[in-house]
Amino acid sequence: MKSDPFLCHFVGADAVFLDTTYCNPKFTFLSQDESIEYIVNTIGKIMGREERSSGSVLFLISTYVIGKEKILLEVSRQLNCALHVDARKMKILRASGLGDPGIFTEDAKGSCIHVIGWNLLGETWPYFRPNFVKMREIMLERGYSKAVGFVPSGWMYEKRSRDFPVRVKDSLEIHLVPYSEHSSYEELREYVRFLRPKRVIPTVGMEASKLDSKHGLLIQKHFANLVNETANKKDFLMGFFQRMNDADGRDENQPVVQAIGGEGGIKDNNHTSRSQDPNILSNDEMERNMQELRDCLPPWVTQDQLLRLLNDSSGDIIEAVSGFYECETELYKEANAGIQPFLSSLKSSSDCSAASPEVKSTQKDPDSSSQPCLGRSKNLTGRVLDRVKPASPSKRGTTVCNKAKKKGRAGSKLQLSGCNQSTITEFFGKLSIGKHPTNGKGSQVGSVNELNDFLLIINGGMPRNAATALLEKTRWDINAALDHYYTDCVTVTSDDKESVLYNMVSEQCGNTICKTEKEINSLEGTTNFPSLAVKEISTEESVEAFISLPLEKYSPVEHACWKAGEPAPYLHLARTFNLVEKEKGKIKTICMLCNMFRSLLALSPEDVLPAVYLCTNKIAPDHENMELNIGGGLVTTALEQTCGIKRSKIRELYNELGDLGDVAQYCRQTQSLLILPRPLLIQDLFSVFKKISLETGSGSLTRKKHLILYLMRSCREMEMKFLVRTLVRNLRIGAMMRTILPALAQAVVLNEPFSLLQKGSIDNLKVKLQEISSTVAEAYNILPNLDLLVPALLSRGSDFSSSTLEMVPGSPILPMLAKYDGQRAQIHRLADGSIRVFSRNMSETTSKFPDLVNLIKELCKPSVSTFILDAEVVGVDRKSGNRLMSFQQLSSRERGGRDSAVSLETIKVDICIFMFDIMFYDGKQLLSLPLRQRRKYLEELFHEKPGYLEHAREIMIEAAEASFDDKNTLAKMNSFLEGACKSSCEGIIAKSLDVNAGYAPSKRSDAWLKVKRDYVDELGDSLDLVPIGAWYGNGRKAGWYSPFLLACYKPSTEEFQSVCRVMSGFSDSFYIEMKAFFWGDKILSRKPPYYLTDESPDVWFPPELVWEIRGADMTISPVHHAAIGLVHPSRGISMRFPRFVCSVPDRRPEDCSTDMDIADIFASQTRKMDVSLEE
Repeated sequence: MKSDPFLCHFVGADAVFLDTTYCNPKFTFLSQDESIEYIVNTIGKIMGREERSSGSVLFLISTYVIGKEKILLEVSRQLNCALHVDARKMKILRASGLGDPGIFTEDAKGSCIHVIGWNLLGETWPYFRPNFVKMREIMLERGYSKAVGFVPSGWMYEKRSRDFPVRVKDSLEIHLVPYSEHSSYEELREYVRFLRPKRVIPTVGMEASKLDSKHGLLIQKHFANLVNETANKKDFLMGFFQRMNDADGRDENQPVVQAIGGEGGIKDNNHTSRSQDPNILSNDEMERNMQELRDCLPPWVTQDQLLRLLNDSSGDIIEAVSGFYECETELYKEANAGIQPFLSSLKSSSDCSAASPEVKSTQKDPDSSSQPCLGRSKNLTGRVLDRVKPASPSKRGTTVCNKAKKKGRAGSKLQLSGCNQSTITEFFGKLSIGKHPTNGKGSQVGSVNELNDFLLIINGGMPRNAATALLEKTRWDINAALDHYYTDCVTVTSDDKESVLYNMVSEQCGNTICKTEKEINSLEGTTNFPSLAVKEISTEESVEAFISLPLEKYSPVEHACWKAGEPAPYLHLARTFNLVEKEKGKIKTICMLCNMFRSLLALSPEDVLPAVYLCTNKIAPDHENMELNIGGGLVTTALEQTCGIKRSKIRELYNELGDLGDVAQYCRQTQSLLILPRPLLIQDLFSVFKKISLETGSGSLTRKKHLILYLMRSCREMEMKFLVRTLVRNLRIGAMMRTILPALAQAVVLNEPFSLLQKGSIDNLKVKLQEISSTVAEAYNILPNLDLLVPALLSRGSDFSSSTLEMVPGSPILPMLAKYDGQRAQIHRLADGSIRVFSRNMSETTSKFPDLVNLIKELCKPSVSTFILDAEVVGVDRKSGNRLMSFQQLSSRERGGRDSAVSLETIKVDICIFMFDIMFYDGKQLLSLPLRQRRKYLEELFHEKPGYLEHAREIMIEAAEASFDDKNTLAKMNSFLEGACKSSCEGIIAKSLDVNAGYAPSKRSDAWLKVKRDYVDELGDSLDLVPIGAWYGNGRKAGWYSPFLLACYKPSTEEFQSVCRVMSGFSDSFYIEMKAFFWGDKILSRKPPYYLTDESPDVWFPPELVWEIRGADMTISPVHHAAIGLVHPSRGISMRFPRFVCSVPDRRPEDCSTDMDIADIFASQTRKMDVSLEE
């Protein structure tokens, strides 16, 4: 390079356009010769080894359409063999002059080294992902038994290792070779060091117009000490010298601009011929430049000043901006001195008989005389309202305004173009404290000055009359007024700033023009945002002092953080959540939630229903199946962009804190905000959540992320923590529906006009609160629909009762918590004859069971119009005499969705409906009736069809037989249990027929007792397993390991195969003990090769402990590898519902349960997946 005479000619060039593909210190890979040598040696060694073993190996080298030819030529030369290429590649090589038949051949059998296209062996970006499937197809198609591939690319470089990475699977190998035609990082620096240019211009990932962007400057930093800085400084100083010479020839006292010609040319007394200069801008060009310059400068800069800046810089925007900042203080004083003349001129412009002076001087339109006054004044006042938020230029030029220019500007006419804003120098100057002015002319001037100074500091953040009132309140003490202003946080959004500024101008200029302007430029849907202030008490004090007050001392209006008529801020909920999270007592929790609801009821009753949903981590009734469908990954990505923190740091914080909400709050606290964001309102948050839930299809993730970013950027105080927790569906405040609803009910009673609280009857009040709490909870169990329940509660108040809400088919009832071995189904028939099905969690599953809908319509007696029944849907094998199938096989059915139902033709697992209870019959509620009577209604409703729709199998024990001493009864029950297990049921349920035998929604009742097979020791199976890994716990288990990954042992290969995750059965002391045990050298740096699992725990453990684990049964698993190949050819076996029993200290890990033990247990099960059917 240094000896190239042509290249030496460019040493010290003005700029070097550089290929910066690998401009990163991590790309210090080997030279091309070393990479080629590795490929040649590898092929040679394998060829020699396979010749001795008579094997056939295919070598594949990936190349671009054009590129990597040097590798191919060297492989051919050093190995003395031809390389196979296809016809297309041969044409390209011949066109490049490289198509020598001794080097390349189109005969596939003529060479075992084949050149293939890029990405056939795998994707290379952003990391290499091998495509062994495609590689195997190529190998078999071309008749080889083994294949070795090479992927030469700079992206294959791995800094942590000097070796060449290899990916291996069976008889396939892929060698990743760091090779590139692009220069590496050190080669780029060496090239720049040799040429020593004045500037380096990146050519990769950059546009010419963005060379000074953040990315461009970051690239140029890699060569900061290699470019010719001396020459750059010389050029910089020469610019000053030339401008000084130009300025010496100008008359210091000569005004720069006198008028603007009709054609847009600028007239100058010194140069009368400039109007003919081709460089003079046209009227349109001048207007565009004016607008662009106005966008770069503060809003107080006048039109006259803009014109002079453009004239001085000959239309160069950067020069004009640079000149402005050199003379900013003088220009500001000049503009401020002209406020009163501007106001008087603006007032006079409201008279339609006179036109604005500026309009006359700057516009010469033949139609101007016929335009109404509004049209002309709009051009002026529109610029007043055009820009409120000041914008600073991204880069300043090097122009220096000399004294002659400053003097020339001092005497010009001045105009105001926006609200006042202090200059940088004055902003940091000492602020004088104003005093209450005395009467007289001097006092009026003083008060006006102090008012102007105050408005300057707050950047026009409030109307002039409001600012005057605030200053009078503080006796014209500006510092005290500022304390009041920022404490009360009178928030004006960016959407409202124009209207606020307009009000300020209208107070000073009359209403004729301004009113019309307001009608034209008014903003639709302006929201009156809450002030978020509580009588000058700090945030923490207000939370502790108010929300946690006893019910009788809390004032819903005085203690709220917003005012009547304003929408409620989410901060009100977040502050309450923060207190409730720390409170462990249920009574105190309900009290704080009650206070929260009382303020909502008093000030913003329309926000109560959304608040209840947000408190319960819901956005709609469960049966509407509306979910946010947001994962932790999407929230983490949004958190990265909002807080500017790396994902690795977020992961580190999560491992430490155990909760993504706490992580988000920590990240937000590290940010300093120049101004507080617009308050996040309860209604807005709830509305955005609903919008997120409806986002589907292409690009939905991006749209969801943008909505989440909007919410996160609006968060204050602890709002971020609870927003993120809501997004990930884990609010963690210890308050559930049975806590939220009683709190709301109590708030309704306490907020009544003549409540018992106001009368002072505390004893009667407690009784009434308890009654209303239980009533609302009972009503929700019958009708779990907040959209119906909350409005009814608010309208009826203390007179509310569960009888006022009627059961409605289509709105599910919370089922009694007992389970047949299948899927729970609550089946509704509506008055129009339609059938709807709901799951245990009240999610609608109608689309999943079209065959169920058909069976119900076919077998239901037509005389009954409506009903709600409780049933279990179980998979059956009709070819084997309606044998009951496993829950896992039933779960393999298609799920369907809100917008798509399962087709009958695609159903592979048939079902049988087992009915066992009914809650609603032909308009009549049956919940309070005993089970014996409810079963009669159920028997009258349907015609049974074995294998399709049946009543649950049962035996009946009458009161006379129900004795523990009756051996016949015990034998009868044990026989029934054993028979249920043998017929592939999960267990039995014992139910009371007559005493306390009503249907109790959402309750575990002694009237229903579940007896599962794993509850009986003789029927349960336990395994001795080894913990090989774990995940970091979250929530209550943050700081511990939970769950653990357990494995069995395979003696023949000395491998540990994963069986299940276990997270139940452990005590807190055991968690602490295991955290201390698995520490330091007891944590492995990576997964051992003798661990077989598809799980990816956070930490891996060495096999040292043995635990006894008991579960319900064994099932086929695509994730766990226990007994893989023994029962299923490609899947292992896992345990359902595993729980820890005890440690087994006297057993070694090698003596734990084996893969054969697990296969035998699976084979002995009566209720298991049929592997042949699954295949």
